[in-house]
Amino acid sequence: MDRPTGEFQARTISVRTHSQSIARLLEVLMLLALGVVAIALHARFKSPLSIPGHHGLEFMALLMLGRLSSNMKYASSLSSLGMGVFLLFPFVGFSDPMMGYNYMLPGFMLDLSYRWLGSSRFKLLLLAIFAGFSYMLVPLSRLLVNLTTGYQYGAFLKHGFVLPFVSWFFFGLAGGLLGTGISKTLTRFLSKLSK
Repeated sequence: MDRPTGEFQARTISVRTHSQSIARLLEVLMLLALGVVAIALHARFKSPLSIPGHHGLEFMALLMLGRLSSNMKYASSLSSLGMGVFLLFPFVGFSDPMMGYNYMLPGFMLDLSYRWLGSSRFKLLLLAIFAGFSYMLVPLSRLLVNLTTGYQYGAFLKHGFVLPFVSWFFFGLAGGLLGTGISKTLTRFLSKLSK
């Protein structure tokens, strides 16, 4: 006995909606995981560089990769949320009580920049530059914490107030360029595979 056409269409729509919901959930989990990986690398990867902000390379590369690989409006903010939640656990090993707040700011700024740039011809280059400014929000927020609470940050004590801002910008910019390059390479590779 044939099923009525309406019932078949309703079932097809239901299956498609269910598949889209699962895909969206997996995308959200991937973005949250990128944030966790970004901050976990910062916590566990010991670099011989003693320049303030040197973790911006991998940190902003991962945030940028998530931002460019997703169509979600708040992709970088979701990655920042993953970071913030991960930093709630004491085993991560950071002593800064404001760490979650400080490191969530670049993701929020990256999303705002992405939306503000729209479909600009130089969007990827400009977004990489904004990645530098986004990462520079970390020392800016630390300076505000320092001025309002008196909590001392080693980068300011050791390097003064100018070098941290400059180096955080350049490492954030380098990470933004790296993330953009990886994203473009992956996009080209996947488009060749689908042909």
